Amino acid sequence: MMDRNAASSRMDHRAEGAQAEWLSAMQSLAEQIQKQQQTSQQMIQELMNTYMQLLNTPGSYLSGQAQQQQQTLQQTAQQWMEQANQQRQTFQQQAQEQQQSFQQMTQEVLGSYSQLFNIPLSYAKEGLRDAQFPIEGYDELTVEEVSARLGALSVEELREVRDYEERTKNRETVLEQLDRRIRSST
Repeated sequence: MMDRNAASSRMDHRAEGAQAEWLSAMQSLAEQIQKQQQTSQQMIQELMNTYMQLLNTPGSYLSGQAQQQQQTLQQTAQQWMEQANQQRQTFQQQAQEQQQSFQQMTQEVLGSYSQLFNIPLSYAKEGLRDAQFPIEGYDELTVEEVSARLGALSVEELREVRDYEERTKNRETVLEQLDRRIRSST
């Protein structure tokens, strides 16, 4: 039973660690996108200011067209900003979809892992805190010691011990005794 507790605890810890790692990576990506967007906005603003200074310079051959050029530049900058916002929204949506997929995958892995050890999912999620094996120290007991403790067990407990014995040591003598007791109790 201790092996189940330890395995479940390790599984929960790994799943939580992987989820935390993934969320941290997504947060970092979102921060990078936001920084890139801010940098792009700043660069566009500086480009517009420089361009406007050039257009408004006395004697500039473009000074007569400054108003039209300013409007065109502002429209272009606005389009860039809209594209950057759309890209940010797309990244955020993808991150949310990936988070949902990751959570679903984590649940599926948890379910599969618990089935592998024939543990009810509710026990795996609780880390087997409340589940106790019917015979304490079972793995260290001899056939005779196990036999001496079978009399006090319920049919359900006998089945649990039998399943565990079959998966682990698979001692024929113990399995036969368990089968006899289960048959005689039902």
